[in-house]
Amino acid sequence: MLFPTTTNEMPEPILPFPCEENVPLSVVGYYAIGGRARWFARPRSVSELAGVLDWCRGVRLPVIVAGKGSNMLFSDEDFPGVVIFTGGMNRMFWVSEHELFCEAGVENTDVAIALQKAGRSGGEWLYRLPGMIGATVRMNGRCYGEEISAVTMGIVTAGLDGTIRWHRKEEVFLGYKQTSLMQSPEIVVGALLEFPESMDPEAIGQKMQEYGNDRDAKHQFDFPCCGSTFKNSYEVGRPSGQIFDSLGFRGRREGGAQVSDHHANFIFNIGGATAVDVLKLAGAMRTAAREQAGADLELELQCAGLFDASLLEECGIASIPEPSRPGFAWAGLLHSHEDGKASFPRILLQGPMLDYSGDDLKFPDGITVKVEQLAPLSEAHLDPGGPFIRWTTQDASGKSFPQRPEAPGGSFVDNLWKYGVSELFIGDGGSGTSYLEFEITPDGQWVALRFNAPRIRASGHEMLSESLWAESLMMFTSSSGFGMELSFALLEPFIQDGRVKLQCCASPGEQRYGLFPWWHAPGTPDFHQPARFCPVRLV
Repeated sequence: MLFPTTTNEMPEPILPFPCEENVPLSVVGYYAIGGRARWFARPRSVSELAGVLDWCRGVRLPVIVAGKGSNMLFSDEDFPGVVIFTGGMNRMFWVSEHELFCEAGVENTDVAIALQKAGRSGGEWLYRLPGMIGATVRMNGRCYGEEISAVTMGIVTAGLDGTIRWHRKEEVFLGYKQTSLMQSPEIVVGALLEFPESMDPEAIGQKMQEYGNDRDAKHQFDFPCCGSTFKNSYEVGRPSGQIFDSLGFRGRREGGAQVSDHHANFIFNIGGATAVDVLKLAGAMRTAAREQAGADLELELQCAGLFDASLLEECGIASIPEPSRPGFAWAGLLHSHEDGKASFPRILLQGPMLDYSGDDLKFPDGITVKVEQLAPLSEAHLDPGGPFIRWTTQDASGKSFPQRPEAPGGSFVDNLWKYGVSELFIGDGGSGTSYLEFEITPDGQWVALRFNAPRIRASGHEMLSESLWAESLMMFTSSSGFGMELSFALLEPFIQDGRVKLQCCASPGEQRYGLFPWWHAPGTPDFHQPARFCPVRLV
């Protein structure tokens, strides 16, 4: 757990990522409520996000992931840690004619508009739904009888330790507005959505407009608000708004917070409301629903920061007591399960290769990669020549790497980049610029190189030689994938403070280039950018 510290104990480090200081959270969240955040980070890529998380973990700073703040109530208290805004990760592109990849910061409305332009139905309900796709996936957002789980193929997450993982939808979605990610220290960084049904764009637009008109009719945007305060309970058999309406909460006020005159499950900030006002009103609503209507309702609104513990309890919000402030507790912090014992093989990177430039329909669909740590560091030190990292590439079609050398499988081949290859880069886990590059084909032809800086070969590695690597790696090819196993002795010089930097790439040929994790670098594709590699912590 990352516990906050008091103001006097706060470190004053030089942050290794761009951020703003002392940002009022009232300008971040939709409620226009909140104290100040000591730091406010805006990562633009997966590797930048991983760097922020790793740094916060190292200095034990508390973290709040805000998304766009469309469903978050920030505490009135100042926050002594880092608030992460994922809105800078906002690219989306078509992977196939019916598969759309979205970074976490893509607006829900922008997804709906992209679908309309492509003539794909199934996402009209996302139009004018406040927030971004990352948060919508994380909470299994739904509206108008539709929910995001129905159109999601898979999710990519980032952990506090820098691990980047792919999750099948079956692993994530647990039912009505519930996912495994809501209880996990992982952040949604991207989602692969599927829309197999086509429809006339004009008809899609009409449906979108109907939803937009309905939102206006319900006066959802009259005042600062985060939408529905409570989830519906199917056991009760009627919407939460109807329950609160029957209990006379419509128009009820607490300080600057007021239940909407038009929808009794909305709490507005009608002017000068505090987080305490909102929670007092929400607590009264929840208590009345339980005692007078027999409805045990769950708060949909997410709370983040330090609050009066009794208010959190009344609203049914899980919290952690603050020892230095009796009667106060923390809610909504990202935390790590540091006491848990890691199991091996341990996934470091896993996911689909995506087009280098984020162009529609350019990079072949179905190429996935996985990098695993095979043994803990403590054991690897005792057996430095044993396999430590396994890197696997899978090609679902078996046809994505058509250009192959004539050399026998398993051969060491110079200029292998001229053919279809998968590549792994392993960079210095600290501030150094040295790195390793490995290339392999589906038939097992391979090459390895060592660099001191981008494209500058290390001393003794000016000329390619299989003998430099023979005892440090092993190639494999099978029906389940192709790749390499690398020894600890080979990687040890690049491990700094238990951390390395990883990057998977692929060049199948025909000027197609893929990345995982992905980054945004306009211009000619260039994999040799160690500053963009993803920092990952080994254990």
